[in-house]
Amino acid sequence: MKPQYIIRDIPFPETEGMERQVIADVIQSPYMMGDVQQLIHKGFFTNPDRQSIWELIEDHYNKGLSFDMQTIAAEIGKPFFDEILPGFSDAGGTVSVIQHAALLRTGAARRRAYCAAISFLENAMNPKNTEEDILSSTETLSRLVEGEAPLMTEKKLAHGISDVKEEAQKIKSLKEQGKTIRIPTGFHYLDDCLNKGFKPGQLIILAARPSVGKTAVMLQLAKTAADSDNPVLLFSLEMTCPELCERLIFSTGEVQPYQLANGDIEWQAFALAEDILSPLPIYINDFSRSLDEIVSRLTRAVKQGRCKIAFIDYLGLIQDTLNPGYNKLYQIIAKITGELKAVAKRLGIPIVLLCQLNRDQAREKRAPELFDLRDSGSIEQDADIVIMLEPRYDEGRIFAWLRKNRNGPRDVALVLVPNKTYSAFEEGLPVQELRTPCNEPVSNKDDTGDLNDLP
Repeated sequence: MKPQYIIRDIPFPETEGMERQVIADVIQSPYMMGDVQQLIHKGFFTNPDRQSIWELIEDHYNKGLSFDMQTIAAEIGKPFFDEILPGFSDAGGTVSVIQHAALLRTGAARRRAYCAAISFLENAMNPKNTEEDILSSTETLSRLVEGEAPLMTEKKLAHGISDVKEEAQKIKSLKEQGKTIRIPTGFHYLDDCLNKGFKPGQLIILAARPSVGKTAVMLQLAKTAADSDNPVLLFSLEMTCPELCERLIFSTGEVQPYQLANGDIEWQAFALAEDILSPLPIYINDFSRSLDEIVSRLTRAVKQGRCKIAFIDYLGLIQDTLNPGYNKLYQIIAKITGELKAVAKRLGIPIVLLCQLNRDQAREKRAPELFDLRDSGSIEQDADIVIMLEPRYDEGRIFAWLRKNRNGPRDVALVLVPNKTYSAFEEGLPVQELRTPCNEPVSNKDDTGDLNDLP
């Protein structure tokens, strides 16, 4: 005779090993924490010690603090060594981290389903419950199985259109208040091409050869954003905070470099520059070097309301501490740009990343093209906007080429006229290549052109 089983005979799903593994994974690969947080939360851990460790990691991550093995071990003590340390031999790697988190999520779903099924059957067997009570408990069953963090799923078109409508209403409301959801660049022609400025979630590349003016243009963009009440977080991996502040002071036109160098400051003029700059919500970080730390600091600043746009100067100086197995420069660059694009989307801010162009463009004396981006095609792939600077030394001006623009015209150039200190720029008349005028649809045809084709 076939044995009869009841639901209590089903083995309770075990997830202890995977719980330990996920914690070891995120400590070994902290840059993945943002992705893992979307899959699991502390309720997925069945042991109080593991819950405490996970809460500590989340707290450090949300505050932009480090949560490496030494830090967590020092704060947790013996439970860390007993629970987590054995899992470090198999920890790390983008794919394995997500796979382990997904397996833990599935195990937790099975555990919830088991408990929900027990509750449902007990409710069904209760002689005091009516048919209506039993049927209504099916809704409770579904909610219990789904849990507190439902899995993201595909979105129906109608819901997506509703989201667009909601954003349009928000834009209209902000416009009536004299505000905008986008962040203006301060250059009218560029803002027109970008549909009024940089949009949250975008990765913007500002590229040029060394000493052309990347940092100076970046500071003007940052100053304009701050002038519009948008807090700015500026990561400077090349220059110190005082050096950047000097450039900003010179950009006001009140103080000249030779005055500062010779100690001949006119303090009344300096006070005017100080009055212009000091109220601006610009925060400068000149000490973070790794992508992990930059992302952590950025996350913390956004959560604290101290960042609505970020600038990073520059890509080539970001240290690779995330994937030691990557020994090719293009792999490292691809990882950095891909992660920064994901962070921009997750935090809902634009990120402006500076990078260098290769030598061919300068040697061949032509306008820069997308293939001149140094070290990796992933820069072009991950970016929403690419702006490339070309010096015109004989004319005393710079062409800022808009080479990629997901939602507008491209292959047009803004003319920038620098001041004597090369610390501020005025907008000249725009330059347009014949192939893609700003007021005509952009063709997908892959043709070429250079400055000799300009009208």
